[in-house]
Amino acid sequence: MENRVFAAECDGYEYEKVREAVGRTLEAFGGARSLIGAGKRVLVKPNILIPKSPESAATTHPAVIEAVCAAFVEVGADVAVIDSTGAPHKKMFLRLMYGRTGIKKAVKQSGAKLSFDTSATEVNFPQGEILNEFSVLKPVYDADLVISLAKAKTHGFQLMTGCVKNMFGCIPGLAKPRLHRRFQKREDFAKMLVDVCEFIKPGLNILDAIVGMEGQGPASGDPKPTGVILGGISPYAVDVAQCYLMGLKIDNIYTINEAVSRGLSPGSPNDLEWLGDDPKDFRQIYKPAVINETDAVPYISDNCTGCAACVRVCPMKCMKIIDNKVKINVKECIKCYCCHEFCPEKAIELR
Repeated sequence: MENRVFAAECDGYEYEKVREAVGRTLEAFGGARSLIGAGKRVLVKPNILIPKSPESAATTHPAVIEAVCAAFVEVGADVAVIDSTGAPHKKMFLRLMYGRTGIKKAVKQSGAKLSFDTSATEVNFPQGEILNEFSVLKPVYDADLVISLAKAKTHGFQLMTGCVKNMFGCIPGLAKPRLHRRFQKREDFAKMLVDVCEFIKPGLNILDAIVGMEGQGPASGDPKPTGVILGGISPYAVDVAQCYLMGLKIDNIYTINEAVSRGLSPGSPNDLEWLGDDPKDFRQIYKPAVINETDAVPYISDNCTGCAACVRVCPMKCMKIIDNKVKINVKECIKCYCCHEFCPEKAIELR
């Protein structure tokens, strides 16, 4: 079982600092050239989630994306960047996401390219525990190496989002709400996430924890300066390290529990082979998105503008606009918190 995790101190997003930290991380695993040969197709999958500025800490920071892309471009790889949110996976929305998050400029400076390929491939995965047939973004399917470039954040539904859950963005657009509707229990949803991760098998996993997000994550929380980049070959090992970094209990993280039960993941930070800087220097206590996740329901505040972003992504279609405000049928709500993730106004709280 792969259990190495490299911790690289990085106290800000100045590009030279980030490039050094990313370079140290890659060298710990043999360097970019050893991970992928010249001319090979590399797909970098950041966590974009929502069109917000980098300062919100809702997305993988463009400086980290640029540094990772540049390292693989330098060794001759064909590098592309793509993500898909729960919104319709269309070129217009991709342009909006890439622009507002600062990723468009960063990718151009790195020498990589943004992917606007909105096609998907239907795959069969009989090895899946709970998900055997699903759609995957074609650029992901065609890549020789997929890099999970995640962001350290709390999460209302799965309590933490990291390298494993980041692979859910490889499912195209509106296919995601359908999976939320199909797998309503947190444990089942985690099994599905591990199945998706096992099919894609990201060969490199890097976590942007220079500034993470706590509280009402993954989109409406507060920035949490943490000062480190984590990296590893195994997404599960990096997620275990992330739990330690954020002061979370592994027993509460459904994806890790599922991965441990399958023999894919170390069960404790003590089982990791820590490389690089001392992780104790970066450990924080992140405030959770909800105190009691079994009881929390979305609450619509007065900040609601009636934009209907939540209505469009709700898998149960239990939200609607009345008098320019969102109303939710709590009896129909499955507590997936997609509405909370995609609200651009921070008008939905988990209570």
